[in-house]
Amino acid sequence: MTFNEEDNRVLDGILAARRSTRAFAQTPIPEKGLIDAVIDAGMKAPFASVSAGDVDIFRRFYVLPRGHALLPRIHELIKEQSRLDLAGLLAEKESDPFVREHCQILEGLWGMVAEKGLPGFLDAPCFVVVAEWAGARRAERQSLAHVMENMWLKATALNLGFCLASVIESMSANAEFCKLFGLPAGRYGFHGCLMGYPKEEAGRHGPVRGSVEWL
Repeated sequence: MTFNEEDNRVLDGILAARRSTRAFAQTPIPEKGLIDAVIDAGMKAPFASVSAGDVDIFRRFYVLPRGHALLPRIHELIKEQSRLDLAGLLAEKESDPFVREHCQILEGLWGMVAEKGLPGFLDAPCFVVVAEWAGARRAERQSLAHVMENMWLKATALNLGFCLASVIESMSANAEFCKLFGLPAGRYGFHGCLMGYPKEEAGRHGPVRGSVEWL
């Protein structure tokens, strides 16, 4: 397949428009096909074929619309996991000067989620959990990052808001969380996201603190 300059400009526009949605409108997503399109984009993301091996279904998507019976319990598990993550961070802070100097923002964020839960979690029109088989190569986190980026860009192209639920990454060893989806603990990596129409127009990105060097 060959792409032209117009294709290039469209992609540049989507890349520039991608940003996190922190608050969602109560408007439901009217077409199931929109969610299916976003998930299809995630399904097409790169994966570690060596790790996938001969596993029949190594990438799984679970879609929970607003009001689903499992959401309140998942929200409580998110709080519990954030408390565990925060405790680990505080222990690391005591022994590592670098962490002690740079963890203030993360400490505040995890503390807030541990106490109040994930902002907008129960109000978002759609919560999606993605599970990726953790093979011998243990490349599931990289694969899930590709999945989330594909989904995020597709959601942006469809004018949907998107927000990563990064705490879900820590749930792979949580037996109760895994059982909710019929999966064995420790054999899959997880990531998650919230989707819906943004409550208000997203602001501009701040400047990217990066550099490029040709060597």
